[in-house]
Amino acid sequence: MIVVLGAFDGFHLGHRLLLDRAAELASENGCSDDWGVVTFSPHPGSVVKNREIPVLFTESERDILARYLGIPRTIKIPFTPELASASPDEFLVLLETLVRVSGIVVGKDFRFGRDRGGDTGYLRSVSRSKNWLFSEVEPLFIDGEKVGSSSIRSHVAHGEIRTARKLMGYPFFFEGEVVPGAGRGRKLGFPTANVHYPAEKVMPRRGVYVASVLVDSQWLPGALNVGINPTFVPEEVRVRAETHIIDYNGTLYNRRILVFLEQFLRDEVKFDSAAALAEQMKVDVERARDIFESLRIHGCDVYERLASALEKQEM
Repeated sequence: MIVVLGAFDGFHLGHRLLLDRAAELASENGCSDDWGVVTFSPHPGSVVKNREIPVLFTESERDILARYLGIPRTIKIPFTPELASASPDEFLVLLETLVRVSGIVVGKDFRFGRDRGGDTGYLRSVSRSKNWLFSEVEPLFIDGEKVGSSSIRSHVAHGEIRTARKLMGYPFFFEGEVVPGAGRGRKLGFPTANVHYPAEKVMPRRGVYVASVLVDSQWLPGALNVGINPTFVPEEVRVRAETHIIDYNGTLYNRRILVFLEQFLRDEVKFDSAAALAEQMKVDVERARDIFESLRIHGCDVYERLASALEKQEM
């Protein structure tokens, strides 16, 4: 198997170059599906730095993306303090117990093993001795910016959703179960799907977003609020992700849905009254509807493949 090694906090366009190279090597060697990703769980940075590092995507979300990208096989190695302290040689011994390695593909900046002692030069030498194929892929730059997970996390945290999408090749999204809320949105005429936002996931800038929501195999527009409801509960500190799915009248309680962030609309504001908030929500909803329609999501290849990946997860 041609192994693509990396932490892979999601799969951005830079990672896609690695995947394409692995698929190319496998095809050249007569077995187009004999390649896959070897990654880690949890994110290595959380173990090495001994603090929680917000991730772009959760484990289940990464699985959706792996299906979306057509990765034939994904192996997740538990990343423990013991593994962090393993030498590069010891890590490769472990790797060979998990998979029959015929080649390795990594990014040029890839480092692994104790004190980050393993690099592409080391892997090239080992591959030569073991008769493995080896390929290192140069970093990708878009508009002068190096495409990397850390920079994408920063863009999401600052509400720069469209820039994040440009670097990933698909919209930032979150998956979660719809749970009962306080019912304030319904009383205002804008019922919301309250999704439990994963604690380990990077939190987008607080505010209102245009969203796309996949419901019953159909893409629907949404107005998403990420925030703490300051108009009603100024003392609340837990950030919520509440989506008004436009023109949807069903119930989604206890169902898992995907919410895709398409565009940042405005910052969260504390209004003087519920009536003032309702008036602003009318404006937000109409803007969200118009922008959603302009995106021409229905029939778009990215969204169709994402929907297919989600449906396979639910089977």
